[in-house]
Amino acid sequence: MSPTPLDKPGFISLLPSFLFFVAGIVASSKALANISVGMFLCLHNTLCSVLYLLEVFPSMRREGNISNPPPQLKAVAETSISRIGVLAALLTLLTALAAVISDLEINFSESPYLWLMVSLSCVAVQRLHSRIADARYTDVDRLYCCYVFSVVVLAPASLYLEEAFEVLHFPHASRLDFMGACLLVGVLALLLSLHTIKFQTHRHFSRVDAVGRLVTALVSVVVFTDETRQATAALLLTNLGLGLLVPGVRSISPDPADRWPAARPDLPDDTQTLLAVDTQS
Repeated sequence: MSPTPLDKPGFISLLPSFLFFVAGIVASSKALANISVGMFLCLHNTLCSVLYLLEVFPSMRREGNISNPPPQLKAVAETSISRIGVLAALLTLLTALAAVISDLEINFSESPYLWLMVSLSCVAVQRLHSRIADARYTDVDRLYCCYVFSVVVLAPASLYLEEAFEVLHFPHASRLDFMGACLLVGVLALLLSLHTIKFQTHRHFSRVDAVGRLVTALVSVVVFTDETRQATAALLLTNLGLGLLVPGVRSISPDPADRWPAARPDLPDDTQTLLAVDTQS
């Protein structure tokens, strides 16, 4: 499978995604250098909740504005909006906020949390931008272009800022470990992104993704030295557990025929029309 050729209009359309991808890499690395893996995953867990709430909130408002909706439309709305999912998303945000506040040594002027907020903002904007970007380019095309753009930008920047030469101050054995870890992280991140693209439309993907974050946080406690307070650790565990109840954000297809809600031949024509108008508004 060859990528779609990147012409000038396509480059202009995808350029914001490239920039936010690179900014997200830099911000995430600076944040992870000073906070625990559990806290990092906890705050990234809130991103799924925010995107889910942004998706369902307009539908909840439209549902409230329709007086005496047909039983068929009411059934469709109930299946598309989970009250448990909305409650879990809200609790996820609250527990994440409580976990950050419980860190009494926080200082946002020189804090990794500032970098983490930048990282979350970049990821969120990149995901939202993908919905309005040039529809000719698939998720794999955008991922390929983002990785190429990041290498073109970050490689010269690291040399210009002399950050690449900091590795020379490491012991010889640590240099090899550092370079090997960098290559391993890059390969694993690529495989994870491809896996996400392939299975993101699966009905149980959001739960599998949440389980992955929970297991990763638990394993990190064994692998790395963790000085997280017990109260903060309990909030992190609660946050990641609530992530299992938050439904995933539905995939937006560039083909209008594939957009939600799909045609429902079992519903009468007037209900089909009401669904179409509700989706377009």
